[in-house]
Amino acid sequence: MSDIVKKENKVEVRKAEVKRMEHIEFAPPSDVVENHTGIVVLLDVPGATTDKLSVNVEDRILKIEADTDLMQHGKHVRYKRSFQISHEIALEKISAKIKDGVLRLELPKAESAKVHKIKVATE
Repeated sequence: MSDIVKKENKVEVRKAEVKRMEHIEFAPPSDVVENHTGIVVLLDVPGATTDKLSVNVEDRILKIEADTDLMQHGKHVRYKRSFQISHEIALEKISAKIKDGVLRLELPKAESAKVHKIKVATE
């Protein structure tokens, strides 16, 4: 961005100070698998560590953010991803683990959403 200033019939072009982004953001690739107990989400987040990783749920939206020391195009890599969470998921039981650059989120189903076997009696 530039400013054009007119000074005594001369045109002077000055460069305005541009704030540079310190990070470059990526939505990490993910695998989502559902089974009878819940949902497992696997995200590739190479370079992410627990101290720079944030996993939150707000208004039934699961938000994942991770800063890394990895560089791309002279900027630090930041991962950001979000998922809408069904009412079938027990929010208070969601867990997260990271190992070898893969974040594993386990989203267990609420008891009311699980399949319940009903015993059939004879008369």
